[in-house]
Amino acid sequence: MEIEQRILSLLQSVPLDKYSIHRMIPTESIFAISKAIKDLQQRGQIHVAKYRKDTRIGISIPLYSVHTRSEKDSELHAGDVLGGMATNRYAEYEFVLRSLISRDIKAKILDVGCSTSAFSSKISKFSRNRCEIIGIDIVNEIDNLGFPLILMDAMNIGFKNKTFDQVMCLSTMEHIGLDHEGVNAKHKDPNCGINGDALAMKEIWRVLKDKGTLILTVPYGRLIIKQQSCRVYHKDSLSILTNMFFVVKKEFFGLKKGKWTKCNELEANKSTSLEYSSQKFHSEIIACLLLEKS
Repeated sequence: MEIEQRILSLLQSVPLDKYSIHRMIPTESIFAISKAIKDLQQRGQIHVAKYRKDTRIGISIPLYSVHTRSEKDSELHAGDVLGGMATNRYAEYEFVLRSLISRDIKAKILDVGCSTSAFSSKISKFSRNRCEIIGIDIVNEIDNLGFPLILMDAMNIGFKNKTFDQVMCLSTMEHIGLDHEGVNAKHKDPNCGINGDALAMKEIWRVLKDKGTLILTVPYGRLIIKQQSCRVYHKDSLSILTNMFFVVKKEFFGLKKGKWTKCNELEANKSTSLEYSSQKFHSEIIACLLLEKS
């Protein structure tokens, strides 16, 4: 196709992102450019050479080239892993990829509450098979995801002390112990989940190795109308939840015009929503933390 040949010609000299390519080929739509890039990638004719940080939306943008990226690159990039996945959790997943243990290290990772998410499968695929990922969930138990998914309660994790190098708990902590459709009655907290998250954090701390890390993402903001379906954390409640760990880094993202953009902690602390029942997300702010077992 002519559009593909033009893209290949542009990428011979310098890596470019799809928006730069679109500006250089203004006769084609961004959709057509994106499709051509995807097709060229699938055939191995172009590759992600590097990434540039978009400070406006707070994510990394892939730059494409006809030249293969060095195998010495030990980082997992959002463009590699998230291709074809829904973008409504892109900022959250991009934070996770920046916080993952190095794929040059043979590591054991626990994904708490991952259900049937394709995210862990993609991490496993792109980690040079050095990461052994195990998922736990109280709803599903499936063995064809590319990693084992075990039916297990996060408040009573059935692994020995100091088993894992890293734990991921993504948009899950806010639900632990609370009523959830499809959850077996034995996993429901008789106290309406008041302490479910604290119990889960103690279990995560227990199964982590010394100096092991936890990647945690939770909805954040000042909760005005409480709901039984989930928790929304704020400065004090998040501090109490994570007090057993050392905070390595903490980032916040706000939902603006349908996109998650990075914001500072002061802006996040001011966020207030009156109703969550009509929203797709539990809060308009998400807190992303990398914590270390101290």
